[in-house]
Amino acid sequence: MFVREKISEGSVYFRDGSDMKGNARNVILPYEESELREGIRYSNKGNTKITVSGNRTGSAGGAVPNGGDVISMEHLSGVTAVGKDENGLYLTALACTSVKEFDETATDSEDLTEINEGALSEFNSGRYCFPVSVDEKSSVGGCIASNRSFIRKYVRRIKVVFTDSTYMSVTRGEFKADGRRMTFPAGRNYFSFQLPSYTSDGEVGPKIEDDMDLIDLFIGSEGIFGIITEADIYVSREPAPAVDIIELGKVNNDYISNTYGKTAADDLKRVKKVLDANYILNIGNLVV
Repeated sequence: MFVREKISEGSVYFRDGSDMKGNARNVILPYEESELREGIRYSNKGNTKITVSGNRTGSAGGAVPNGGDVISMEHLSGVTAVGKDENGLYLTALACTSVKEFDETATDSEDLTEINEGALSEFNSGRYCFPVSVDEKSSVGGCIASNRSFIRKYVRRIKVVFTDSTYMSVTRGEFKADGRRMTFPAGRNYFSFQLPSYTSDGEVGPKIEDDMDLIDLFIGSEGIFGIITEADIYVSREPAPAVDIIELGKVNNDYISNTYGKTAADDLKRVKKVLDANYILNIGNLVV
């Protein structure tokens, strides 16, 4: 059974790295993914808006609630496994794992599960770290959701929970659009929809293009389509330099429309309606 508690005045859940202050009635505190899905199912049934809260390091109010409930990911943290593929070594981390915890695990990996043979011994033979330079308090899930410091190319796989509580694992290259038609199975669902008509490089919002990879729809989307619970992140010998990004959160009104055209936000709303039918995710301004 998931934990749902009333939020007191002045709670940390009302703020993030911005100057905004929000409000919400309750906080849902899952300790494992099954409890997260149960909490989402509860919210969906009551049509209760939810705001996802991680380590709240964003600068644009993305984690600041505007009514409804907060789902705090704070207990869903930790690096669990190491693996290797043709692109290099990667660590599997839960969504609220901080970059500091990620880096600490990268230097002390005795307890990691080995996904494939030889990965752990190779990993232990060198010093590795989180692939991009960001605040060490930032969460893995938050970095992916906002494409912080352009982490996109280092994300191998994500696990996403949708607002009807179904979930799926998405590995880069596994599902690709046919032109602008995206089709994929997720639990008991089978999604098929037309992607937005505009084209973006993914520096702000999701990356949209012909024959695009499904994983890129979620990276940079700031959580409007589903909640990222786990990810495989390629490690580096040293992090790439920090890059300033524009976080939309609840501050930058109309940025998508002004950048990609008046219909761009409507296109994203249409996709969101497919993946979040009751529109319960408190999304800020990405599709306002």
